[in-house]
Amino acid sequence: PDVLKVPLSALFRQGARWAVFVADGGKAVLREADIGHENGLEAEVTSGLEVGDRIVLHPGDRVAHGSRLEERD
Repeated sequence: PDVLKVPLSALFRQGARWAVFVADGGKAVLREADIGHENGLEAEVTSGLEVGDRIVLHPGDRVAHGSRLEERD
């Protein structure tokens, strides 16, 4: 019943694994994640993220581990 999920637009491949960027102290932190079910819009995260983590949506090629982030509404 309780599933942690993220938009597919936040996920990208890091080698053979899935990854996301998490906002931590105004910086992007790379996190590998394990994905379960997905429906074309969202994916179930089985490990690598916690409830409440703030993720970066649509991380373009200018975002890297340690990049400074600016929050947008």
